[in-house]
Amino acid sequence: MPRNQLIALAVAAVSALSAPAYAQSTTLRIQDYPGIGNFLVRIANANGLCEKHGLKCELRTIPQAPLGMQTLLAGDLDIAFTPPEVMVQAVNKGADVKAIGSGASAPIFFLMAGAALETPTSGKVYPAVMHDFKGKKIGVTARGSAAEFQLVSLLKGAGMSADDVTIVAVGAPNTAFPAIAHKQVDALMLFTPMDGFCEVAKACRVVVDPRKGQGPADVLGVTGAAMLQVVRNDFLQKNATAIAGYRQAMQEAADFAQKPANFDAMLKVAQDTFKITAPGGEQILEVSLRNSVPSFHFAADPKAFQSAAQYMQRTGQIDNVVDTSKLLAQ
Repeated sequence: MPRNQLIALAVAAVSALSAPAYAQSTTLRIQDYPGIGNFLVRIANANGLCEKHGLKCELRTIPQAPLGMQTLLAGDLDIAFTPPEVMVQAVNKGADVKAIGSGASAPIFFLMAGAALETPTSGKVYPAVMHDFKGKKIGVTARGSAAEFQLVSLLKGAGMSADDVTIVAVGAPNTAFPAIAHKQVDALMLFTPMDGFCEVAKACRVVVDPRKGQGPADVLGVTGAAMLQVVRNDFLQKNATAIAGYRQAMQEAADFAQKPANFDAMLKVAQDTFKITAPGGEQILEVSLRNSVPSFHFAADPKAFQSAAQYMQRTGQIDNVVDTSKLLAQ
């Protein structure tokens, strides 16, 4: 066979082998939430960063962190997006999981009073304002969630206890907003875009915002590791290359997020991935995103992570302090 034909056949053979291999990518099933959600992943998807590292980042909406952790442990999710409190609780019960990074460095939960709630201490700051909630019904995402843990910390920091209020589960913002708007609850301990709803729809007002340094030291101490991206340890060991690529994609997404010139592009990502149908929905989303951007970092602060475990032990939520340095993937 002539040499040029051999070369042509060789090229064709290599192309046939390499094209499918190149087209293949590892799919990672990743927890998301309604609203701004796991926004670093949304940025990565919009900018082709997952594909760049040979991945398909598939977001799955699971609106409660405890449920996300349960789904992860059941093998139906590859990466959970959870506050450190939920991860520490799982580890305390025997779960073998690792944090591979963050996704929101500042505390994500804040306390809102319903518009109809009388607040005699209005204008005062934490901890005095907490006494306005005595005997009131306060909604959290789910019972046993980080929202509840942090609400209890807010109460204890003001010399109160969980028995001074009634805590109820109201779910994510899409179900929490009707609850407070229709006066089914007096207050909420929830996450964005509830801040946008409060500012635009005037159905509530934020009264304690740990993102602004308001609250007890226990809650503020988690700044730097407020939301963690978590995997099962066995999955990490079997998929080390994919997770390494994912971590690179997340860091690149975080770098993108921290450039002010990219805000309009991020707002488009938010609008394309989550719709608020209520009046003023676009403004609500913009307010919420703008409030959240400073927190979009991937690196997790080991001291903040350990602080979460320490305060959980101090407040009786776990029996023994967990050494979180062993829970951070290298």
